[in-house]
Amino acid sequence: MARHSSWMLIVSVTALVALGLVMLMSVGAYAPANKGDATYFVLRQGIYLALGLVAAGVAMRWDYHHWMKAYWVILGLAILALALCWVPGLGLHVKGSNRWVNLGFTTFQPGELAKLAVVVFLAAWLGRHQRKAAAFLPGFLIPLAVVFIPAALVLSTQDLGTTALLVALAVVMMFVAGTKLRYLAPVPILALTGLVALAIFMPQRLGRLQAYLDPEAHQQGAGYQVWQSLIALGSGGLQGLGLGNSVQKFFYLPEPHNDFILAVAGEELGMACTIAVVLFFLLIAIAGGCIAWKAPDPQGALLAIGLTALISIQAIINIGVVTGLLPTKGMGLPFISYGGTNLVVVLAAVGILLNINRQAINPRTGPKSNLPALNVRM
Repeated sequence: MARHSSWMLIVSVTALVALGLVMLMSVGAYAPANKGDATYFVLRQGIYLALGLVAAGVAMRWDYHHWMKAYWVILGLAILALALCWVPGLGLHVKGSNRWVNLGFTTFQPGELAKLAVVVFLAAWLGRHQRKAAAFLPGFLIPLAVVFIPAALVLSTQDLGTTALLVALAVVMMFVAGTKLRYLAPVPILALTGLVALAIFMPQRLGRLQAYLDPEAHQQGAGYQVWQSLIALGSGGLQGLGLGNSVQKFFYLPEPHNDFILAVAGEELGMACTIAVVLFFLLIAIAGGCIAWKAPDPQGALLAIGLTALISIQAIINIGVVTGLLPTKGMGLPFISYGGTNLVVVLAAVGILLNINRQAINPRTGPKSNLPALNVRM
């Protein structure tokens, strides 16, 4: 299977991107943010797709070891970009959050860059200190303290979903690198407790949390999006209503082009489409795991694990929100949802994975794997 990892990855990503473009064309005429142009979203997504393919091509050809050498620079640029969210005239305040930076000709989300920067930093740091991964200072405290900086800046923009994702990436990569479980175990618990505590003091987030606990009671309030999403999925049934025939996209389901695009896909194309989406993300996760298994060095293995987790965890969160299994997070579905910065970042991540796979160990001549041994020690 490792031999076919690249094709498995490319086919899965291609299918998801194609579905995204089709669905954006379907919902574009009815999304309130389309500025009166039915093709607004699909055309802009096409531009970002072209940029993302260029980024993927460069990343595929550019030796990933260069990322490992420049990890402090990459992290510093991401932190600087996050700080721009608070610069008057550059930072945009939209829907209660300061997640965007306005460059005049376009806008972008620094939080998306922070995800990639954190993965690169952790892969470089943990790979270089692999033998000390079980030690408290180099294997736990220092990497976690560094990740705390971009995570705190993302949290300051009231983006709880991306903050939780950064913490999850750190925990996954540190666990794989061999950080002791007794150090790592409290981190997600404390992070989740802190995020819930913050949500309680944010009226909009508190409403989402209450709606998650009882969506039917809040179906006309904070739980409206999730309730309409469940109606869309239920209306689609097994076969769907047919492409373009969604009812929920007619101003019932907010953000049909972004966070809840999977619900419209399920309504129009049926359960087969939603299952196919899940299977394609599963294939991406398997391909990423195979690439990590055959990576030529620990840094490459950790980078592959981190990039795979970056894509997979976002998909899990979005699918969980759309199906009512998780509270609303405001996080799109990779490759499918409208969002230029995220599309460019995840396509660049795919390019890096392909570059790691190009340098994969030949199983006939090299060692079995360069993945760090799991040090599940208390």
